[in-house]
Parts: sequence; C-alpha cells; structure tokens
Amino acid sequence: MNHKEKQMLFKAQIERDTMIEEYDHLMDKLERIKQWCAAYPLEVFPEPDFKKAAKVLKENGMTIDAISASNMRHVLTGIQDIINK
Repeated sequence: MNHKEKQMLFKAQIERDTMIEEYDHLMDKLERIKQWCAAYPLEVFPEPDFKKAAKVLKENGMTIDAISASNMRHVLTGIQDIINK
C-alpha cells in the first residue's frame, strides 16, 4: 500500500468513526424521545372528559384550546431541547 492509499484509508476510517459517533448520538436522542412518549400511559393518566373540562374552563375564563396549545408548546419545547443537545 503506497502513501496515498494509506492516507485515503486513514481518512475513510476517521469518517466512519465520525459517522458512528453521530449515529450513536442520534440514537440516544431518539431513545430519550421514546422514553418521554411512554411517560404518560393511559392506564395511569386516562383521557379526560373534554366536554366537562371545556365547561369548567369556560366558566373560569379559559378555553380548552389555550390549555391544549400550552401543553403542545411544552412538548415541542422538550423535543426541541433533546434535538438541540
């Protein structure tokens, strides 16, 4: 193997190692998101009666849409934090 071939091989090994590290990093992020998805099982947190909730909220000057939007912002911010780390 000549010098140029050795350099090309070395460069390919570095690129492979970098790709493996990035893959592992992305898989860690995906696992964190999966764990978060499983954090609120229906057996523990059953679906609410949305009509009743909307009525109670409306009687107190709030809407179910505002609560839902706030919850979704929280979830998306959490996912964004995982992605950006």
